[in-house]
Amino acid sequence: MQDAAPPKLNFDPDEPIDWTPEWYCDVTMVPWAENEPGGYKRAAGVFDSSGAHIAASHAWRYASEPMTIVPDYDGAGSEQRLAGRWLFGGVFYPHFGHFLAETTSRLWAIDRIGAIDGIVFYPKKRLTHEFRLMRQHVPFFARLGLGDLSLRAVQVPVRIDEIVFPEPAFGIGEMIAGRPEYRRFMRDRLGQDIAPDGAEDIYISRSGLFSRRGRVLMETRIEHLMAAAGYRVYHPQDHGIDAQIAQYKAARRIVAPDGSALHLAAMVVDRATRVGIINRGPSMNIEDYLLQFRRFAGIEPVRVEAIKGCWVPSGGRFVKREAQAHVDFPTVGAALANADFIPDDSAWTDPPQEELDAHVDALAQALGAPLSYLDLTK
Repeated sequence: MQDAAPPKLNFDPDEPIDWTPEWYCDVTMVPWAENEPGGYKRAAGVFDSSGAHIAASHAWRYASEPMTIVPDYDGAGSEQRLAGRWLFGGVFYPHFGHFLAETTSRLWAIDRIGAIDGIVFYPKKRLTHEFRLMRQHVPFFARLGLGDLSLRAVQVPVRIDEIVFPEPAFGIGEMIAGRPEYRRFMRDRLGQDIAPDGAEDIYISRSGLFSRRGRVLMETRIEHLMAAAGYRVYHPQDHGIDAQIAQYKAARRIVAPDGSALHLAAMVVDRATRVGIINRGPSMNIEDYLLQFRRFAGIEPVRVEAIKGCWVPSGGRFVKREAQAHVDFPTVGAALANADFIPDDSAWTDPPQEELDAHVDALAQALGAPLSYLDLTK
């Protein structure tokens, strides 16, 4: 049974969530279907004991429309069952940024629903062993005080004894501001037993990430300049969640290109910390991070705009988030110096052309495709 029309999400970051838990009994969760729409959307849903689709089981990325469509389901029962009481968690993403923005968006309701046995999600990927999808993020739930709950990302239809569907209170775009309950939940719970530990000045780098992920070309040059100014160059993917939380709590100045690590930093950083964010490409994801720091920590980050252009694989579809940014180093240095993140910008010069060309050639080889340059100054 299809919804009459796709629902809309009433998302107001200033408005408390008016939600009373409603428990559904003997439901069937369908994580995959034959009518997959493709793109970022997918078919998944939960059906009540009469076979009717439960609209609250939609998953959301943006407030304008759900990312799920009602899956084809013939009403057949499932041999698998989840006993007890469960919280519906949306989609479980292995990617760190989407995990934080979407997979955690309903956890705020833990404080309203009483004792539960676990949290059940739709999986992002088809896997034989569902735990492979989740294991890297299990410590995060422990840092929220939820380490005793079962976590499931079911790959086949399952019957569930009881389940509740809280509203998503975090996401992407306008939802990055978070609802009041979500912001409070994260600020109050995340890593409260972790003491600050780390450098006071850090530069969060993306240079160690897979080359297809959008980043700044020659970011190692920025690293060397920031290190010379006394900053610790920090690669969060090399550290566990406890160490990351401890470092962000300890930081008093943070400089970084926009990236997923800043989602976590905004949740735990001290409100007196100063933050500078370097826009790294045409996707304008920087807007999300600026908004999140404002709403979660009351911090107005310094915005650094210094993009000249970007390199993208030739002949293919232009994927903004995968663009390799070409920054103007003197502009970055001047912005950081003017905002007192560094003592002076005299060393912030552009690299010689032959050095830049060599890095572009190496990137093309790593990506396995020739690169085209897009001038973003025109």
